[in-house]
Amino acid sequence: VERKLMTDSAPVLVTKTGNIGRLTLNRPEALHALTTEMCLIMSDALTAWRDDNEVGLVLVDHAAGTRGFCAGGDIRMLAESGAGDGKDATEFFAAEYRLNAQIKAYPKPYVALINGITMGGGVGISVHGSHRIATENTLFAMPETGIGLFPDVGGGWFLPRLQGELGMWLALTGARLKGSDVAAAGIATDYVPSELLGNLVSQIEGADFS
Repeated sequence: VERKLMTDSAPVLVTKTGNIGRLTLNRPEALHALTTEMCLIMSDALTAWRDDNEVGLVLVDHAAGTRGFCAGGDIRMLAESGAGDGKDATEFFAAEYRLNAQIKAYPKPYVALINGITMGGGVGISVHGSHRIATENTLFAMPETGIGLFPDVGGGWFLPRLQGELGMWLALTGARLKGSDVAAAGIATDYVPSELLGNLVSQIEGADFS
């Protein structure tokens, strides 16, 4: 039985199906780029599900029929805030980085379906989880250096831990990885053709994670 916890117009849809808690990014007009509100919705759900015995696994995806997984943070807001008092930008980064740390420390399986553009903030809400599922549509990058920022959302932690000097190269160049290369690099833990994602989700929802 699926219980919807938010309206379909919310920027993140929070649902429970069986013993699966699901977070669906729902801001397609911006390729699901994160806002402060989205980070807080996700964090609140994770907090509620942490000690909820009815939730054995968290699944993160983006709205069906839309492009991208998550293109990063809300760059327009950050630029406008930075040109002013910076208050909104400060609030966003505080919420985003806390969410990243919360995901890294989460005690339950956290499965992110990174089926599409996964950059910056989108990396932060996926790479720190226990399972990251790439498809042929996955496009990974940490492009922050291109705008004069360091690789944030924990990039300074996970990039140096990739094999060889790959992480350093990705950090300095903002280069993109596609499809199975994301899994080969160790950024994704698994690779599934996108045509099989529906079957995968059905199997996850039908499994017992209690």
